[in-house]
Amino acid sequence: MANSSELSLALASPPSGNPIHDAQVYLQASGIDGWLTRDYRYTNPVFESALGYRVDHLTRPVWLWIPSSGKPRLLAHDVDTGRFPETSPNVTGYANRLQMVEQLSKMVGSASKVAMEYSPLYELPRVGRVDAGTVELIRSLGPEIVSSGDVIQFATERWTPEQLQSHFFAVDALDNIVKQTFKYVGENIRWALTEHDIAEHIRGRFDRAGLEFDDGPVVAFNEHSSDPHYDPKPGESAIIRREGWLLIDLWGRKKPEHEGQRNISADITWTAKLGEEPTGEQQKVFSTVTSARDAAFQLLEDRVLSGDNPAGWELDQAAREVIDKAGYGEYFVHRLGHSLGYEVHSNGVNLDNWETKDTRTVINSIGVTIEPGIYLPEFGVRSEMDVYLGEDGPEITGKRQTEIVRIETS
Repeated sequence: MANSSELSLALASPPSGNPIHDAQVYLQASGIDGWLTRDYRYTNPVFESALGYRVDHLTRPVWLWIPSSGKPRLLAHDVDTGRFPETSPNVTGYANRLQMVEQLSKMVGSASKVAMEYSPLYELPRVGRVDAGTVELIRSLGPEIVSSGDVIQFATERWTPEQLQSHFFAVDALDNIVKQTFKYVGENIRWALTEHDIAEHIRGRFDRAGLEFDDGPVVAFNEHSSDPHYDPKPGESAIIRREGWLLIDLWGRKKPEHEGQRNISADITWTAKLGEEPTGEQQKVFSTVTSARDAAFQLLEDRVLSGDNPAGWELDQAAREVIDKAGYGEYFVHRLGHSLGYEVHSNGVNLDNWETKDTRTVINSIGVTIEPGIYLPEFGVRSEMDVYLGEDGPEITGKRQTEIVRIETS
C-alpha cells in the first residue's frame, strides 16, 4: 500500500512528457495496480491522451493496459491491429468477444485494484467515460474498480516546459486580438457590423496569428451577453450599435509545428461598454465579478504557497461567496472554471462546486481558467483569465482585466 509521503513525492515530480511513464509513477505511489483505459469509435478522448497520440480508423473496442510496473499493452480487434505505429506498446489482437474477454483477463491478471474512466454516481462527467457494462465486465474478472480521475490529471494534463511556452504564445495572441477587436468595432461602428461579422474578423486574426481553434468565439451584444455560450449565427446575429454592452470570449492554441504536437490552449473573456459611460449597475456587476475572480486566485495562491493545494470545489466556493454576498448569487449559473489543456475544456480538475463537486486537487504543473460570471436579463459580465501552477506558485499567464473597456463611437 502507498502512503501519503510517497504520493506527495510523486506529485512533486515534474511531468516527463510521456503519459504512460507518468501514469506508472502515480499508480505506484497511490497503490493502484494498473490503469485500464478503453475506447470505442473515439468516444473516450482519455484513451488518446494516455497513449500520447491519435490512431486513425479504429473501428472496434480498443484497450490500453498500463500496469503500475512493467510494460504497457494494447488490445485491439484483428482488423485494427495494423493501424498502430511501430512505437506503440505491444498490440495483441482478438477476433471475437470470447477472445477479447480472455485477453482482458490475462492483461489485468492478478491485479486487485484497477483504475478506469469511472466516476461513482456520475459525480464527475468529465471522468465518467466508460459505460456501466464495461465496468461490470472488468469487475467480473476480479479487480476492484476505482476512478482514474487523479491518474488522468497527473499523467495527461500536466504541462511540459515546451507546452507551457505554447500556452504563453496562445494567450499573448488572444490578448492582442481581443484588444484589436474592440478597437476595430469602434472604428467600423458606422458599417452596422453584426456579432457574426466580428466573430469572422476574430477567426481571420487567429489564422494570421498562428492559432487553430475548434469552435467559437463568443461575440455577444447587450442581452445576448446573458447567454454564457452564445454562438452568433449568420442572419440571426445582432447589429453592434453605438450604445451598448459587448462581451467577447475567445480561445485557441498554437498551430502544431509537427505531427502529433499537443500544444496548450488559452481561453479569455473580456467585456466592453460602447458609447456612454457604464451605468452604475454595469459597474457594480463588473466589480463584483472581478472581485470574485480575484478572491479565488488569492485563495489558490495562499494555499499553494502554504503547501496545501486546494480542491477544485473550494475555489468555486470562494468566488461564489463573493457573488452571493453582493446579491447576485442566482445569476452565477455555471462553475467557476475548467481544466485547460490541449482541449480548451480538458480532463483535469474543474473549479466547480455548482455543477459538480470536484474534489480533485489543483496540482502543480496544470492550467485552469478562473471565470466567474453574472448574467442579468439585460446584460452579462464574465471575466476569464488563465492560471498555471508553476514551481513558484500560481501564475496568471495573460492580462487581467481590471476596468471595463471603453469603446468610443462618436
